[in-house]
Amino acid sequence: MHPIPEKQSKEITSLVVDASTNPVQVGIPEKRGWLCLAQVEEQALEGLFLATENILRDSKKEISQVNSVYYCEGPGSTLGLRLAAAFVKTLRWCHAHASFEVFAYNALDLASLLVPKENSIIQAPFRVGFRFVRIPNSNPLEAEKKIIPQDEAFSEYPNSFHLPDIRKRATPIVPEQTISYDLSKIKGLSDLNLVSKPCSEITPYNPRAPQFKKWTPRTLNK
Repeated sequence: MHPIPEKQSKEITSLVVDASTNPVQVGIPEKRGWLCLAQVEEQALEGLFLATENILRDSKKEISQVNSVYYCEGPGSTLGLRLAAAFVKTLRWCHAHASFEVFAYNALDLASLLVPKENSIIQAPFRVGFRFVRIPNSNPLEAEKKIIPQDEAFSEYPNSFHLPDIRKRATPIVPEQTISYDLSKIKGLSDLNLVSKPCSEITPYNPRAPQFKKWTPRTLNK
């Protein structure tokens, strides 16, 4: 898949919505930077709206002027990703009679633009005992992403860089290998378009459906 061409029209106002981790980050990107970017520590339920209010105030724009959204589909906080998806769906619904585009990017692909070394392997937390592992490719959108047991991920890819894990029982990662997931370091649309693709179905990234223990009926002893 080819990267999305950079937006040329001055009439396009894009919004970036990323609630994959804390802080929640919302911004208005420009061709090679940011018109404004808000990072708030509140939980996604409040943080998404607070961050959006902040950037609209700082940019002196109205939400009705937004006609393009870049949405982080994950991986990351399950609740944050679901709330962000609902937020973007609401924006699209409000613009149902106008030209409105949604693009999605994967946090692992975006993180590849933030690591200090090019072509690095990147890991991110998944469920307890498992990790996402991203194997780089010349095209960021074609990088291999797999889910493997945590011990295997750490032993086979010891030089990986890691997205932050907000879980209290997370395995500690040395600071030198921890990625600062800070969108202010992204070069606006020129970077976002490298890792984003058109999105018709706004759903959180979930390559493996949750598994639940099957219920086994028991016969009560009389």
